[in-house]
Amino acid sequence: MIDEFQRLPEEYWDLLAVSRARGGGRLILCGSSLGVVSKVFDQRSPLLGLFAPFKVDLASPSDNVASLSRVVSPEDALKWAVVARDPWLLGLLDPSGNVTEALAEAAPLLVVSASGLIGEIFREEERALTQLYDAVLRLLALGYWSSAALAQKLHEAKLLPRPEASHVTGLLAQLAAMGLVERVRLWRTRGARVYYRHRSSLLSLLTALEERGGEAGLKPPRETVSSLLGVESQFFVGELLAEATGLERAYSISGSWDVDVVLVKGGKAVAGYEVKLGPFSSSEASRAVERIRSLGIPKAGLVSLTEEPPPVADELYGPRDLVQLARRVSERRRRAHGSIS
Repeated sequence: MIDEFQRLPEEYWDLLAVSRARGGGRLILCGSSLGVVSKVFDQRSPLLGLFAPFKVDLASPSDNVASLSRVVSPEDALKWAVVARDPWLLGLLDPSGNVTEALAEAAPLLVVSASGLIGEIFREEERALTQLYDAVLRLLALGYWSSAALAQKLHEAKLLPRPEASHVTGLLAQLAAMGLVERVRLWRTRGARVYYRHRSSLLSLLTALEERGGEAGLKPPRETVSSLLGVESQFFVGELLAEATGLERAYSISGSWDVDVVLVKGGKAVAGYEVKLGPFSSSEASRAVERIRSLGIPKAGLVSLTEEPPPVADELYGPRDLVQLARRVSERRRRAHGSIS
């Protein structure tokens, strides 16, 4: 196996081609740059036809929760699952104990590692384009989610000639192809149809910490980590519920409040959920359900990663409920792929 294959000078590719063509074993090329993948499968590449592409993606929400729940409590399994989907984290941090405290303690090391990994992905790109990509990822981590807002900020930083959203959509599409950005559908949100965000909750959280002083090697406040983790948990739960139901995950921003998860079928909302990292108070739960129903969503649900929510909604998910759901979905996936647990 050759790790970080993009660093190998291309003059050695012919030698690899000769060696691979002779057979006698299996050669695996691992890389973190989309550019080098394009070169390997280019019609002029000496390696064309000798390798098959295989994308290593983030662990699925259900598989991640099901796996972690075998070694830690349901509450810890869910909170760790939000950030432990990236394979590289497992070499640096043991997913056990309080996730907020562990991330805060390890933040200086993790921020540097994340920054290096992102830099490696853009290794093949020209300098000006790399600056744009990096700026977009940082802005996304700070909460700038629309192409219009991103274009304005990039223009202010003198990275775009004009603050036009069309200049940003191509960048976002390329970052999505790299697996760094995802498009989340917006439901009944005035002025926008797509919510752009980091594909990886871990990279989003670490990039946000870096922008808040993490690059100086400072340990972030526990409250800051918890707040960022709470935002990421909303999208994680949405992905898990969509995976379980087979419905499309969406998000809704309505004035000064939002609906964390909207499950959609054929353009129509089926259910809406409020998600909290911590517990709900009775007043918070009732207010959330009222807001969801006010939008005409048929079912209103409450999800807490800490304890069972108050019984005021159509659907309730506490930590044990979510773990059981994840295990059922994970088992279903394994059966569909003919795997043996």
